[in-house]
Amino acid sequence: MNWQQILINIAITVAAALLTALGSWVLVKVKTLVSTKIKNQKAQALLSGIVDVIASVVKATYQTYVQAIKGTEAWTQEAQKRALQQAAEAAQAQLSTEAKDYIQANFGDVGAWVQNQIEATLYDLKNKKV
Repeated sequence: MNWQQILINIAITVAAALLTALGSWVLVKVKTLVSTKIKNQKAQALLSGIVDVIASVVKATYQTYVQAIKGTEAWTQEAQKRALQQAAEAAQAQLSTEAKDYIQANFGDVGAWVQNQIEATLYDLKNKKV
């Protein structure tokens, strides 16, 4: 292993740690936004739970799938689509029927909404909105 590979490995490790910390920060910001913008307590509780599920799924998919292949030849467009699909399926499996009904009634298609929220979470993680 040469010095360049060692530096790359260190950089990937540091980036992974920073991304995890950033994910936690984004989750706190979204929860705060939900709490201050939504007055209906039931809707607030449902959306807060949904946000938790989305954030957890994004983190879990990163830890179990993306981290192992990101930065390698295996990290292709197809692999990225597969990661998004895995996250969306996991999120929908974890959402309660009540949460899905709320999404359907207020936002439309549950699958499309979940996927959009995952993509928005990823965008926020990558672009750290303050």
